[in-house]
Amino acid sequence: MKFYILIVYLFIYGALSAQMNISGHILSEQTKQPIENATVHLLPEDLYTITNKKGFFEFSKTTAAKHTILVKMVGYATKLTEISNHKTDTIYLPERIVGLQSIIVTATPKILGSFFTIEKTAIIHTQPTSLADVLQLIPGQLATNPNLGAAQQINLRQIPSTTEAARANALGTQIIVDGVPISNNGNLQTDITILNSNVNALPPFSSVAGRGNDLRQIPADNIESIEVIRGIPSARYGDLTAGLVIVNSRIGTFAPELRVRVNPNLAQTAFFTGFSNLQKNNTYNLGVDILNARDDVRDNFNKYTRVQTQLAWQKFWDKHKKFTTTTIASLYKSVDALKQNPEDLRNQNKNTANDQGIKLSTEGKWRANKKWLTSFNYIASLNYIEQQGFYQSLITRDLFPISNAIIDTTQNGVYGKSEYLNRTNVEGKPFNSYVRIEATLVKSIFQFQHKLVIGTEWRYDVNKGSGRQFDVLTPPRQNYSVGERPRSFSNIPGLHQLGYYIEDRITKRMGNKTWIIQAGLRIDNIAPTAVFKSKYGLVAAPRINTALEIANGFWIRAGYGIAAKAPTLNYLYPGIRYFDLVNFNYFAANPAERLVIVTTRTINLDDMNLKPYQSKKWELGFDITKKGVNTNVSFFKETTTGAIGINREVKPFTYAKFKASSTPSNQPPIISSIPVSIDTFFAAYDVPVNNRFIQNIGVEYSIDLPEIKAIRTAFNITGAYIQTTSFDDGAFTDAAKAYSNSTTPTRVGIYQSSVKLTAERLNTSIRFIHRIPQLNMIISALWQTIWITKSTSDALNIYPIGFINRKGETTFLNEQEAKQPLNNDLIRTVSNAVPNNFPPLHLLNIRLTKEWIKGFGFSFYANNFLNSRPLHADQNTGGLVRRNEPLFFGAEFNISIK
Repeated sequence: MKFYILIVYLFIYGALSAQMNISGHILSEQTKQPIENATVHLLPEDLYTITNKKGFFEFSKTTAAKHTILVKMVGYATKLTEISNHKTDTIYLPERIVGLQSIIVTATPKILGSFFTIEKTAIIHTQPTSLADVLQLIPGQLATNPNLGAAQQINLRQIPSTTEAARANALGTQIIVDGVPISNNGNLQTDITILNSNVNALPPFSSVAGRGNDLRQIPADNIESIEVIRGIPSARYGDLTAGLVIVNSRIGTFAPELRVRVNPNLAQTAFFTGFSNLQKNNTYNLGVDILNARDDVRDNFNKYTRVQTQLAWQKFWDKHKKFTTTTIASLYKSVDALKQNPEDLRNQNKNTANDQGIKLSTEGKWRANKKWLTSFNYIASLNYIEQQGFYQSLITRDLFPISNAIIDTTQNGVYGKSEYLNRTNVEGKPFNSYVRIEATLVKSIFQFQHKLVIGTEWRYDVNKGSGRQFDVLTPPRQNYSVGERPRSFSNIPGLHQLGYYIEDRITKRMGNKTWIIQAGLRIDNIAPTAVFKSKYGLVAAPRINTALEIANGFWIRAGYGIAAKAPTLNYLYPGIRYFDLVNFNYFAANPAERLVIVTTRTINLDDMNLKPYQSKKWELGFDITKKGVNTNVSFFKETTTGAIGINREVKPFTYAKFKASSTPSNQPPIISSIPVSIDTFFAAYDVPVNNRFIQNIGVEYSIDLPEIKAIRTAFNITGAYIQTTSFDDGAFTDAAKAYSNSTTPTRVGIYQSSVKLTAERLNTSIRFIHRIPQLNMIISALWQTIWITKSTSDALNIYPIGFINRKGETTFLNEQEAKQPLNNDLIRTVSNAVPNNFPPLHLLNIRLTKEWIKGFGFSFYANNFLNSRPLHADQNTGGLVRRNEPLFFGAEFNISIK
């Protein structure tokens, strides 16, 4: 705090250092004409400006003799160059033509933190069907085939260990599109899990509720660049733990472009264009994407369809282009459906997930250049989605009693059919709103360049859908006395979040060396009851990144930070669980003489007292640029605590058993007023808890080798060693013993929930990039090797740590008490996992991108073209596992009308 007070004092009263201006012109390398509306970034100060009609730009009041300039413009290759003070330089920007030496087709690292950028040409060369395909370029990620048959998720700096660890990482990865976080907090497309299935079972239809965003719904053809931050993010970003993916759409002027992509499993067509008025102060963009895919070419019933349209308007409101607004409207529809097979006349199975939505956003940037304010930015968005989940199946079971009670009561029930067709609809209408305002002040004080940022943001998520609906006489399949009731989402309260942040980026030039420190503090208020009071938790998240240039081209960097992710609505409001216990059951041949009496007991799980789960990150790395070789290495340790998982717990209920005092003809039996007995029932239910632990330790690297001129071939080497440890830091109740036995147990054991499961993976990806400039062609090959694939776990303890009796009382046992003979009935049988260690695995892919000057292009790829799919032994199952992606190929055609 004293540091920031000093900064403010110096801003007002301090003596400022000598300040100079730098300027230049941006011209097209091909036509030598000025490029208007290009964005020019001043590094490492992280300032920007926009070129005028003459391609001119200027930065005033800079402190160093030389600066690095990064120039970006839609349709042109990004260029990085040095520029001097008191000198007006001319920078030539090459058009984005495949085959040019300046074109980059891999992810490139940045100096501060674990920050990688994927430019447009790399995206084009990847031939992606969605955002997930592009993210395979990030070090440590594995190459996979395009697969739109299931929801696509991204895990950053984490390898497969447990289902819940993967879901926590994906949920904690924030996706930001054009400045707006894509929220999944209001997604309630869930189902009630039947008790003889896994607690983490997904609903019959496609859904990512409680998980990360479905990356299938983000097409990649209209993306200009992607920034991936896996380490410590800026204090600006909240509601995340693992990292964030920042997606920037193409906003600007470019020729109409048509892309057609085909492979054995999909067909995709995309059209995009950007144009401006004569004064070039208004730019308009239109994009359309249509895709049809199926998981298996032999399966005509399981299909995925995506349609998306985006309109964008960017306006410069003054001749100096100091105030810019960008307004974007997006509409999309996706259908993931398993249609009923006409030959399936018996079971009639089918399911559908139908999502359609609209997103509106507007962003304003004002370059004030005042003494007290350098710039002011705001962004606001509204996102509305209609989600329709549906499944249908034939259910065969014994005659069973049905109650429509929604409170604890005892009443007459009815008999359900022994065979019926269940149809269940889950309708969600999630709505998200987001606002962020931010002020920036840039000052040079004693030759320290300060970029002070102060901002606040507000998010709101709510769901007003009709919810989970079905005919109460033909409910979804359940067992063990679990009752089913329809449920509306419209009465679930919305989730508000407030965030406040302050951050200072300090740049110090020391001769021809530079030192950068970015330090900030973020406060997240989850479900605020006051400015600094919260219902679910107030999180203070300090973050710091630093990078020091110790020699020309040699940087060392370090970072530390805390981040937090709010629980989503489906975890906060799981709903009410119903249990229908039979007091009396008399099923006579004559329907008039039948009688069933049912006691309904409820467990209300709504408004769970969950807290945000947090991630603590440490990072150390270095970057070396020498003789054209760029090396980036990062060591990291990330610990996530309080991640949300699902536990199956039990609660005992007592209920009366009755008998008939008489059975008159043509009417129901007369029930005795005195119960025959009082029984106990252990009700099992699934409940969200904050007790999952995840730790990721490792090193990741990226090496770019200069092009060998004789063969016009460059090499890019990336990879990572990652060790992921995860476990349930809570207790496990043996619920299956409570509900699956023929007799009700007198007590149910409580045990150590799980043990540490540790997974390890070491992989390298070597890319060969060969240019043929005369043909405007790039050929790249990928050699991916997974050198280490290991998994180990500790042994489970067979002895209990406590038990629950029929009264619902919990008794905990120490180690000596647990081993006493009177507790032998609580000893459990466990099956401990055997360590797995797979041999190395190799994968070879090839890609080709060809572009004609007249605007016609062609791309082709073949994944695992050697079709290497070895069988390796799985020590846990005793069987064989076929590894590697299957042979897969695809092609793309594109036309640009110039």
